Amino acid sequence: CSAAAVLLSFLLLSPVPAAGQSFEEISLVSSPTAGMLPHGAYLFRGSLGPDSGLLFGAQVGFRDRLMVGVSYGVQEFIGRGEVQANDIPGFQLRLRIVEEGIQGPAIAVGIDTQGEDGYIEDWERYERKSKGFYIAFSKNYSLIRDFSIHGGVNYSLEDEDEDGIDLFAGFAFELAPGFVILGDYAAGLNDDDTEVATRLTRGRGYLDAGVRFDYGENLRLKILFRDLSGNYLPEKGVARTVEIFWLDYF
Repeated sequence: CSAAAVLLSFLLLSPVPAAGQSFEEISLVSSPTAGMLPHGAYLFRGSLGPDSGLLFGAQVGFRDRLMVGVSYGVQEFIGRGEVQANDIPGFQLRLRIVEEGIQGPAIAVGIDTQGEDGYIEDWERYERKSKGFYIAFSKNYSLIRDFSIHGGVNYSLEDEDEDGIDLFAGFAFELAPGFVILGDYAAGLNDDDTEVATRLTRGRGYLDAGVRFDYGENLRLKILFRDLSGNYLPEKGVARTVEIFWLDYF
């Protein structure tokens, strides 16, 4: 965690942009939102997580209502031994069907086949299942600073071992210009059957948190702390991840 501490110190001592300059929140920690990329924008994402896992992705926005993307991950990238590449890439598509209003939230439907951590080929699933098909709701409020709440329902396509709809919810709270606290929770209802041998949770749901730093209109960095609830069955401990996003336009 020393690298994350150095990076955090650098960011806290650096100037941050004025609020409202950055792009919409398209994801919290592990949950999607109803946020969209602007028309003609493309977003590159890179993350470094547990077991030296790397995830790369790119997304493109169309007409402020449609977003498509692809992603690919590898495990054990740093260190000794063989690099373990995921068997399949991830695919993302999101369509905003309702714009946010004074009374109602923005609503988006989508699909995301990118799970977290390694892909287990024999079980045809990621260690933490992808969202699959989902519908997401997002509503922004002006308190002391910007505050938004998000939630939704999803059905993972990784359903060979256990079917089921899952629920997720979260928030983003801007403490200072360019500095945002993130939190989300996924119930894990599709991975908690004690009679299934491939179950990978303790039935507590996944509680996640993180901090986000925005630099101008293009650069975003997140330091994330996944599974604060100790839900992951094979091992205990918080999964620390650093993510970097870069936005530009065609």
